[in-house]
Amino acid sequence: MATRLRAIAPLTISIGVLAFVASEIALNFTFHWVTVQDGVFGKYGLPEGIHLVLPALFVAWGLYFMLGADNAALGKTVIAALTGAVFAGIAMFFGPLFAESPHFWGLALWIGITALGLVVLSTVVEDDRFAPAPAFCCYASVFFWWIATGLDRFVPGGKGPHTAEAIVAAITNKPLAAGTGAFGGLLSMSWIWVAISVFVSLVCGALLGVLSVKLAGVLGKLGARRRGPEGNVAVGT
Repeated sequence: MATRLRAIAPLTISIGVLAFVASEIALNFTFHWVTVQDGVFGKYGLPEGIHLVLPALFVAWGLYFMLGADNAALGKTVIAALTGAVFAGIAMFFGPLFAESPHFWGLALWIGITALGLVVLSTVVEDDRFAPAPAFCCYASVFFWWIATGLDRFVPGGKGPHTAEAIVAAITNKPLAAGTGAFGGLLSMSWIWVAISVFVSLVCGALLGVLSVKLAGVLGKLGARRRGPEGNVAVGT
């Protein structure tokens, strides 16, 4: 067991450090750095159109390792992010045209159609570049963030008022006014920016996977040097 722990230590440290850095950057990006105005709700800012979606970062990071943690895995993860975001965007656009809130059958119909489309797309090429399973994970990430941010286009006013004055008024109303979006509009965004934000975040997550492998390699070499010549021979064999 000690040997196994020693072997995975560089990757463990690499992932832990990068997970901390990524979380710090993503959350501050969304709620402090790229905002319409900071300090709108307590000390939180009103985010601009684009978010760095922390859960999506980890979804793509995990996909990268699941798909092999190499250059091919990076390409497959980015393709999954693109196809998942595009097909989710199609469902978000057409679903509300068939049935408005609070009726969900239109969304359910187009989720089924786009899921079918992802499976059909996987048959276009002989290899697994368009495999549906990774795309489904990315598709789900888009829908998760769409629900979390107010279901814009399906729910009237779901994207929120997106001004500091309106947010303050909405949050202080008891109960919250209808159509103010998620968290009184603080976390709300348009459905288009949901798809864009999650796609960008998924790509960033894939790149974090690459970076974690590279950093683990550096840490492994440093550890081998510290163990001395015998350790280097053992690593090379």
